[in-house]
Amino acid sequence: MTRIQVFFAYSNMVKKFILFSLIFSLFSGCYYSVYSNAYPHLKTIQMDTFENRSAEFAIEDKALADISLAIRNDGRLKLVTANPDCVIEGKIISFEEKIYSYNAANQVQDYQISIVFDIIFTDLSQNEDIFKNSALRVSEYYKVADGSTARFETKDEALGEIFKKVFQQVVKNTLEAW
Repeated sequence: MTRIQVFFAYSNMVKKFILFSLIFSLFSGCYYSVYSNAYPHLKTIQMDTFENRSAEFAIEDKALADISLAIRNDGRLKLVTANPDCVIEGKIISFEEKIYSYNAANQVQDYQISIVFDIIFTDLSQNEDIFKNSALRVSEYYKVADGSTARFETKDEALGEIFKKVFQQVVKNTLEAW
């Protein structure tokens, strides 16, 4: 064999090795997940409509829709209406919307929304409450004028984030085993 033939044979082996390594890396990463589940027997969940004890009209419907969406997007639990393994129940104890900041012209720039929840996450197969918080307060801000530093443009967006945070609190304190 000449040097050129040896070089090309070696080069082809290197290319095959690199190709094999890339394919192996691609397929070995397919099953990686950052989620761990402290309750692996929980597969299905029911989301009940929250009881609304606040004066805010129809806030319980928005809570149901947004938390249900967060459950679906999370993907660890399947949302069902019959025979669930677990259930999230709650009450909206209070709803407060107040001015948070003014601009230099003394006009309202941001509002703050604060909601207090009474939440219970129950494992129905073990018949135990695995998360319970009777005074979970979650707040968010939304802008009403230019120059604001609030993340959200509308009240509806801020409410959506609040309900997403509620779900994350429940998940962080129950399903995630870190």
